[in-house]
Amino acid sequence: MPSDARDADAILREVGGRKNVSRLTHCFVRLRFRLRDPAAADIDALRAHPLVAFIVWQGDELHVAPRRDLFRLFGSLRDALGDTTLP
Repeated sequence: MPSDARDADAILREVGGRKNVSRLTHCFVRLRFRLRDPAAADIDALRAHPLVAFIVWQGDELHVAPRRDLFRLFGSLRDALGDTTLP
């Protein structure tokens, strides 16, 4: 499995799994997750992931800033999630 897919799988696991993500978008710096159950996310594990620079809650979205390759990571996450999170 390529590293982008491994990173995407790990991040999805840490945000509570694929079924917990109701929407995924991004800006220039952050991945923006809308979660069905925010309490299901393992925030400590997400912060400890070597690819994650920082995380922050903004409104009802969990923002994750990766250290590199935002757009490739976003693509891998969208592939793993399918069309269920289209805005």
